[in-house]
Amino acid sequence: MKNKLRSFILLTISLCFCLSACKDTPTTLEKTASDTELKSEKKKEEPIKSQLEKKTPTSSKLSSALKPNERIEFGKMYTDTVNFIRFDDNSDYWYFLVQKNKDPIQIMYHADIPINELIKGDKILIEWEMKSLQEAGDENITYVKPYLVSFKKITSTKPSDKNIKVLWRETLYDESLKTDVNTIVLNKDYQKSIAKPERAALGYVATFIGNECEWDGKTNENRSNLKCKLLSYLDLGYQCSDKHLNFLKKSFSKDTVALKKLKRCRTIPNTATVQSTFNTISMKTNTKEQTILINYEVTVINMREDNVSSYTKIDTFKYDQDQIILLNSEKIDNNSSANVTDKNNNSFVISCGSGCAMTYSESKIVSENNVKEVTFKVEMYINEKLSEKYDQTYIFNCDASNEGIQLQLKGDTNYKIEDEHPEIQEKLKSYISKLCNQ
Repeated sequence: MKNKLRSFILLTISLCFCLSACKDTPTTLEKTASDTELKSEKKKEEPIKSQLEKKTPTSSKLSSALKPNERIEFGKMYTDTVNFIRFDDNSDYWYFLVQKNKDPIQIMYHADIPINELIKGDKILIEWEMKSLQEAGDENITYVKPYLVSFKKITSTKPSDKNIKVLWRETLYDESLKTDVNTIVLNKDYQKSIAKPERAALGYVATFIGNECEWDGKTNENRSNLKCKLLSYLDLGYQCSDKHLNFLKKSFSKDTVALKKLKRCRTIPNTATVQSTFNTISMKTNTKEQTILINYEVTVINMREDNVSSYTKIDTFKYDQDQIILLNSEKIDNNSSANVTDKNNNSFVISCGSGCAMTYSESKIVSENNVKEVTFKVEMYINEKLSEKYDQTYIFNCDASNEGIQLQLKGDTNYKIEDEHPEIQEKLKSYISKLCNQ
């Protein structure tokens, strides 16, 4: 009996332990269900956090090609000078493209900002900030882009009709010298809207006439730091610098005379023994005829000979969308001294602008049947001073059976008279006609 009772008590205790264990330990099914719930909750939290990060990126993650070396911050205004390229309105937001440091950059703007006033190549000063916008129809996709707040046109590539004074002289008080000084004054209002062809025409004229040129600091060994007032106004850098000459060579790429003259760019500071300076510059632009007329008065000072003279020059330029040439140049000597003139009946003179003249004088003629080989002595004068001389030989075919007269430049198999400056073309054709009819 006692054994049966003991067995019953032990069995009861064992059952109690089993029931307790079952109560505290979940089944495999319950455990799996619980883990799934936790994972689901975690997955719900992750996209929300990710979306928040996308909508409000931290400043440490922001950058822009407009400021490649800076950390960009939300809510901060930035300014930059860029070149306008084109509109880009093929998306839900309005964009336009600009160029800075040779890189195209996309900028958002609002329809109320008059970007349509700009054309390709315009230089503009922009004020912008970084903004984040949502994709239309999908708020989980955001864009972080520079956003235009305002802009101001600095230079334009498209000329407009005008007749203005660009430069003049005034006597102003110089604080550093503590005295009145007669100095060049430039039209600041015009600088904001100067067009590319006008910049090229004025830059060409300014290349060969002094415009208060001073060394920027100590003179470099290669004389590459001469800062001139009008060239700086035109944003062309130092006198005869790569920035200065590359712009003009590209603009005058079809003007052979201008290109030859630009090769002889010289740095002449306002302390030179012989120097020239502008007194006035006025400009007239005719968009219908696509011409730019620059009228300027120059004073030449020769301290070596204790002599001062002056002249007035009228240069007429012809331009199109990409190119410009010096069409004609007329010089009026205010001192009535002799200008460069023809040396004989079979020679001619052309004006290459800005105090430049070139004389072509016959020095040798070799004839064989209807073919004539003529060597000219070419002399280039800058401000009435001989700067360069060389020989140039042309071969003329006066065969009457040909339509027109054939012309070649000796030693140049690719020569075409159409590539010459218009005034040289005219003078050569007139010379050939007279030569072949002798």
